[in-house]
Amino acid sequence: MDAKQPKRPLQVEHVRKALLDNYKGRIYEADLEDYPESEWQQRFLSRALAAEAIRLMTGCDFETAGRSVIDGDRDQGIDAIAVSENTRDVWLVQAKWSDLGKAKIDKAEALKFADGVRLIGNRNFEPFNKARIEPFTARLDAALGDPRLRIRLVIALLGPATLYESAAQVIDRLCSDANVHGPLLEHKVLGTTDFHALLQRDVAPAPINVKARMWNWGKRDVPFEAWQGSVGVSDIARWYAEHGDALYEENVRKSLGATRINAGIKETLSKEPENFWYFNNGITVLCDGISYKYLGKRMAGEPIELTLKGVSVVNGAQTVTAIHEVMGQEPGTAPEAEVTVRLFSLGDDRPEYAKRITETTNTQNDVTRRDFIALDPAQAEIRQDFLLSLGKTYVYKRGEPDPDSEAGCSVVHAATALACAHRTPELAVRASRDTDLLWERGAGGAYPRLFGETPTAHRIWRCVQVRRAVGVALEAERRSLQGRAADMARRGELLVTHMVFQLIDLDEIDDPALDWEGTLASVPELTASILPWLIHHVDEQFPGSFLSSTFNDERRCRELARLVLADVRRAGSAPVLSEDYRPSAPRARKPRRPNAVPTLVNAGVLADGTPLTFEPRSKSEKAAVRDWLAEDGRRSQATWVNDRRSCLLWAYDEEKYSPSGLVQRIWELARYENAPVSVQGPARWMLADGQSLWDLALRVFADEAEAD
Repeated sequence: MDAKQPKRPLQVEHVRKALLDNYKGRIYEADLEDYPESEWQQRFLSRALAAEAIRLMTGCDFETAGRSVIDGDRDQGIDAIAVSENTRDVWLVQAKWSDLGKAKIDKAEALKFADGVRLIGNRNFEPFNKARIEPFTARLDAALGDPRLRIRLVIALLGPATLYESAAQVIDRLCSDANVHGPLLEHKVLGTTDFHALLQRDVAPAPINVKARMWNWGKRDVPFEAWQGSVGVSDIARWYAEHGDALYEENVRKSLGATRINAGIKETLSKEPENFWYFNNGITVLCDGISYKYLGKRMAGEPIELTLKGVSVVNGAQTVTAIHEVMGQEPGTAPEAEVTVRLFSLGDDRPEYAKRITETTNTQNDVTRRDFIALDPAQAEIRQDFLLSLGKTYVYKRGEPDPDSEAGCSVVHAATALACAHRTPELAVRASRDTDLLWERGAGGAYPRLFGETPTAHRIWRCVQVRRAVGVALEAERRSLQGRAADMARRGELLVTHMVFQLIDLDEIDDPALDWEGTLASVPELTASILPWLIHHVDEQFPGSFLSSTFNDERRCRELARLVLADVRRAGSAPVLSEDYRPSAPRARKPRRPNAVPTLVNAGVLADGTPLTFEPRSKSEKAAVRDWLAEDGRRSQATWVNDRRSCLLWAYDEEKYSPSGLVQRIWELARYENAPVSVQGPARWMLADGQSLWDLALRVFADEAEAD
């Protein structure tokens, strides 16, 4: 994304990513090959939006929707066409894309669309691009001859679902003229909200429907339909066998597996099935709807068969899972056992009552503060954002297995990383003491500070990546330490992570186009520069203290962070640690390398405006960028700015970058497909005397070390 362009709204970003993923290769794009990347993308997205409108209106698949697009030369204002199987319904679409979610059509565009509709209504296909319209002409001709024909005009906007008054008048007049002798034309405007809702339906789990026989039942109808009675455990076991943990979608947690409570449930069912109904608290189920039929006499208390639609078990997950396990292991053990089941059919009232029922029914059992965050709508939003923006998994209910490290993260990982990224260290200290402290609410509680303004998936995932990278870097550093110093590296891990976050630029962390790999590449060096200063200041400020007390004390950690960050930012030589902190047979360690940009800024060796030239290093890099650089001499030129983060002013766009960030930007624009993940940017920016920024930083660093 251009640095000058405003940030895309999250819903727009979700729709944009889905359209690019779902319609690449499914929409005609041969006529777009010569367009620059940015313009190609805008035109492709407009076509994909038209296809998505067809999918939304007709329920077809992506392939069919993609084939519906006729946008291009001589499209007569119509971007997509669909005809129903029974040839009674025709959909004609005009689409408009906007990266900022502000798309509109003006009067001229509406008039062009209306003219195109009239051409089709009159079976005049000649003005259209023959190759694009021909696949539809036979079916259009058949549909236009059907007296039951309905033509649906669809205006698809990546923006609000409204028209300018002048455009609306054109469409209304078109429909009015066509409907003189009966309903023929109708129109609908689709906006960003409609397309985002379609994405949500795409990724939402399918509703669960189950059946159960109930005895000794009672029923209420106010404020909503509710049933309570006894259900055979064989029915409950079947629910789980067919649907598994999806049964617990609205519960505060999944089944916790082998717990004391779960073992007790299984033991009762195995050894005393006749008493199971008496000793178990039962199961609470929310439904969208309940239908029933009598199995015998039509009177209260007689057994009935219930069909439950849109089911979620909100209390009794341990009971359901235990029943399934016992019935699977010993199918003949408990055929006569029953369990109490409460069923709430909430229908349209589900949003109002579901959270309250879930919360109150679970407060009577072994539920932790973390479990109740599952009822916070922000967590479901984050999970959806992870899926739509990153294609990754985010889990937030206790009992759900953590995804693999590259596949996503849990709410615990997220909260810990966000705590470390907070501007002050107290939340990282709390996480270090006990992650349960991160779920506290109310005044001063950590949870609203971490999740109150719902963080984006990009922010969370990138913070988690930094948190993990610091852990890996500290593990490497610990190998060269022993005793108290090694213990500091372990106990101070989250405090070190907090300080790393203070040294990296988080201003654009929510931007999907941010060059985050370059930031991640800097984490090991930052960690290595922080740790010796931390060890030094712990020993100096709190000599002989218990490390657990020091790293669990918010006041002490705040002071340590202040001191360490001040020393690291000065970019001076790291303190020499006591020999007692080194293994008795130390391995030769690589000398600490300078952080090039701060070193040069601190030394003041380059004046603002000093010219620099980009020189690629490897053969593959040179081959990838050579032609692109040659097209415009400004592309390889920059000037120095004494700024610790963005020290290069690029002549090509007159924007400021870090050395590595600018190299990554050049690679991106030159389409260097096999570019490495990270880059040593300062080594590629050359001064007039032939030395690179990296060479100069090494020389300054060596001079400072000798002076010390």
